[in-house]
Amino acid sequence: MTASLRKARWKLTTNEDASRIMECHGWLRPVEDLPTFDPFLNLDREARYMKAVKLPSSRIWRSNDSVVLGRFLQPNAEVRLSRAADLGVPILRRPSGGGAVFHDLGNVNYSIYLPQGRMQGFSIEESLLALSFPITALLDSIGVPWSWEPPNNVYVLGRKISGSAQARSGGRLLHHGTLLVSTDLDRMCQLLKPGGRSRIAPVVNLSEIVSGIMVKQAEAMMARTLNKMIVEPPQFDIAYAT
Repeated sequence: MTASLRKARWKLTTNEDASRIMECHGWLRPVEDLPTFDPFLNLDREARYMKAVKLPSSRIWRSNDSVVLGRFLQPNAEVRLSRAADLGVPILRRPSGGGAVFHDLGNVNYSIYLPQGRMQGFSIEESLLALSFPITALLDSIGVPWSWEPPNNVYVLGRKISGSAQARSGGRLLHHGTLLVSTDLDRMCQLLKPGGRSRIAPVVNLSEIVSGIMVKQAEAMMARTLNKMIVEPPQFDIAYAT
């Protein structure tokens, strides 16, 4: 199968599966809480909302500079600890698996909380793909080609722009993902250490590809997708590699 056909198949699967989820269970309700950039509070909310929501729900959030580890990772294997201490960057752990992630205010996160009985009939990788629709729909809406890199990554122009992870407990599902919009990639490279269990990949910010896009615009576009608000997408100039 060619790369273009593979991509077309993944995109079709993403759109169809996302529609199946929403048709069966209703569109996602935004979680109502005061916004915060506090990484400690944001991760506390992830664990709390996963256990507490009674209806399919979602939120969009950002955190100040921090490194967040998947639940099975060891800090000394994934992070340059002395550099993190010098920069005053906390190292935290989330309830889901996956790799080490650098958070700052240029990295937009979305979370989907599905209560008991949701996502039946999907494998883990199928659900990772299907629930990445806030990212893939955003990229489609502004004409940015993307590819799915199993098990949990969205690539643009051969570089990673989004990753996702999940936690499952008592039939409940937490799915969360990132979108690099204007992250400080130099600081990310200073902090994340190759050679651990995390897969270090080349990365790209959306702002490098889409001229003029701002974090707030990306947040609003993701929110419209999550809440099924249909509007015309804004127009941007897209820079392709030559």
